[in-house]
Amino acid sequence: LATALQGGLPAWLLPATISALCYAISFACGSAIGTMAIAFPLVGPIAANLGGGSAEYLHRCFGALMGGSLFGNLCSPISDTTILSVLSTQCSLPVHVKTAVVYTSFVGLISLVFADLAVGLSLYGPGVAMLVCTGVMVAGKWLLGSRVEEKPHHVPA
Repeated sequence: LATALQGGLPAWLLPATISALCYAISFACGSAIGTMAIAFPLVGPIAANLGGGSAEYLHRCFGALMGGSLFGNLCSPISDTTILSVLSTQCSLPVHVKTAVVYTSFVGLISLVFADLAVGLSLYGPGVAMLVCTGVMVAGKWLLGSRVEEKPHHVPA
């Protein structure tokens, strides 16, 4: 994988590719730390080579790796946090996963487009990317979100 990616991948695309691969790996194994253990040895040499030894580029690639690794830890059905959430809330596993995947996919897609790709294309820096992503998430919540009607609590007499 490392050899294949080194040859034909433009440097601006590597952080987004790393994030997307980490999304898939972390969802499949349900572990952020496990994903990092798998990906760090692969990403380090590729990023060092494609970035020409730039420490800033290496930091961006490692940031993409760590951010992408969290994805599956939050929504994978075999993740320890998912299982503990289901056990503590008495919610069914499919309902919890279905709900979590919507939110994590929303944030993951925004991060991929407005952070990894935009910063890779040098449209703006990482600090601006955080502000843009936050703004897009707030706008998405405002446009796509809906109010949840609060049910009256029954207080026993």
